[in-house]
Amino acid sequence: MDPQQTWTDMLGALECKQWEDATELAKALLGWLRRGGFPPNVVGAATLGRKWHSTLASSGCEAAIQMVEAIQSASSLEPTEGGE
Repeated sequence: MDPQQTWTDMLGALECKQWEDATELAKALLGWLRRGGFPPNVVGAATLGRKWHSTLASSGCEAAIQMVEAIQSASSLEPTEGGE
């Protein structure tokens, strides 16, 4: 896995409202990080260290998953055309 590319792709999917892709990428990166994989550089220089970037990347992935779930939940509650 290329965690930097996965992070970039996840952000791009969120921006383009590609919810399934964003969730898949976030879950893949979270799994990678939880198995001890190196993190992407998220905010700040690489010299801030692995723990810094891992914590921010994990939090960002979890936030992305929660955001998509909230959007999908809200859209499933919207009435359909014709009032059904």
